[in-house]
Amino acid sequence: MANGKLKVGVIGCGNIFNLAHKPALEKIQSIKVAACMDVDEERAVKGAKYFNAKAFVDLNEFLDLDLDVVEILTPTYTHAELALAALKRGKHVIIEKPIALTSEEAEKMIKVAEKEGLKLFVGHVRRFDKRWVQIKDVIKNRNILPMQIKKNEVQGLPFPSDYWYWDESKSGGVALDLGVHVTDFLRWLFESEPVEVFGSGKMIKEQARERNTYDHFVMMIKFEGGKLGIAEVSWAYPYPARYGVFYHHLDIIGKNGRIRYTPMDTPVVGVAKSQFEMPRFSPLLSTFPDAFERELRHFFECIREDKEPTVSAKDALIALKIAEKAKESAKLGKSVEFGGGEE
Repeated sequence: MANGKLKVGVIGCGNIFNLAHKPALEKIQSIKVAACMDVDEERAVKGAKYFNAKAFVDLNEFLDLDLDVVEILTPTYTHAELALAALKRGKHVIIEKPIALTSEEAEKMIKVAEKEGLKLFVGHVRRFDKRWVQIKDVIKNRNILPMQIKKNEVQGLPFPSDYWYWDESKSGGVALDLGVHVTDFLRWLFESEPVEVFGSGKMIKEQARERNTYDHFVMMIKFEGGKLGIAEVSWAYPYPARYGVFYHHLDIIGKNGRIRYTPMDTPVVGVAKSQFEMPRFSPLLSTFPDAFERELRHFFECIREDKEPTVSAKDALIALKIAEKAKESAKLGKSVEFGGGEE
């Protein structure tokens, strides 16, 4: 640590860095961003300049620095390689969700972190969003006892078909990339483990059909105690501009009550000028930046105080495994048993 501050290095200076992590890191006084790395030198230099830090395009040179923590904000298919390299060089790791492209990669990351005595945190930011935290508190305090939870997270993905998101071998497709948000969310609210998964997908947009990957996916997840989770995730929803709104919907049916919530932070407001526009009320599609700040503050506190986080790498692994089982189910055309919780 420098002057009592954790020294942080960031890998990946693209969208999620600029929209969420950069403003969050700037507000946290207990850390110092010492370096930024990106395969695009211009992005690395721009990110580093913002924090008066060093810029890198070479991973080994970046990891040679005396860093306490490495933040990995890169495409999913690079997560495991970068995290393993950082852990083996003695750095704690914070990584965006999904934890990895496959559960095998994720399990290896967890084992290496445990072997090295280091922290591995995964950014399941929904758990730090005040809206969902408040709803979880209501479930507990009002004794709702959820038996069925339906969660929708849908949007239009505006990128061309050659973008990495549309390549299932790099993103895992919508069932994994967006799906892990909801699979973790359901398990978090139910406080129960999955036992059976059914998944079904559609290829709706031209980009999806070109790349033979689902852009709309529905999961039905049976949890212990007869509980049922229903997840709808999509990149196929129509949008009038490059980035339309991100649609949420939550419906909880419990033994003692019901909670229904459709966020109004990104309302469907149309503005007709030379073209039709839909204003956005947050720089992010799915949550507000303060959730990322709370998430990062918590992770840094866990490093300083050597305590367990509210969402663990094993939680992230289970969320990933549920999504994998849903994809397997869609391929087989039948439900599959879930085996692969915490061992």
